[in-house]
Amino acid sequence: MDRKNRTQLVLDDVFLARPTEPMDKAIEFVGGLLIARGIVPPSYIDSMKRREEIASTYLGNGVALPHGTRESLENIDGVGVVIAQYPDGLDWGGVGRAYLVIGLAAAGTEHVPLLSGIAEAVQDEDEARILWTCDDPAEFLAKFSGVGYRDGEKQMQKQKQK
Repeated sequence: MDRKNRTQLVLDDVFLARPTEPMDKAIEFVGGLLIARGIVPPSYIDSMKRREEIASTYLGNGVALPHGTRESLENIDGVGVVIAQYPDGLDWGGVGRAYLVIGLAAAGTEHVPLLSGIAEAVQDEDEARILWTCDDPAEFLAKFSGVGYRDGEKQMQKQKQK
């Protein structure tokens, strides 16, 4: 399967039961996965860290979404989203405690529908808490069933037709 052009989250995108580690190491972990898939160059991790210095990528409900700066967009080849779960959480730069760290690399808008689906899956804190400690990859992924990179585009087109 082409890891650069996936249209849905798959089991290979999910990493459960990660040990608690510093925020920088969590960014290096998810960034390293994006590098290994050939989506971004090694310099992308530095861009992710710079982005965190500009503004926190902590979203709330135990979710952080580290990604690169605008300057890194030209070096992105494809769309990459990976999710690392930290059941004990980790300090996200003093802003909050992250249990789900979602690494993102996308140059266009292909990722917006996927992120909308992820946001929907974690917008309720009780639902998000289930994901913080879920130890079954298939069950974890099922919470995001139907969440695809392009699903949101279809929804937007339907709304425009109304």
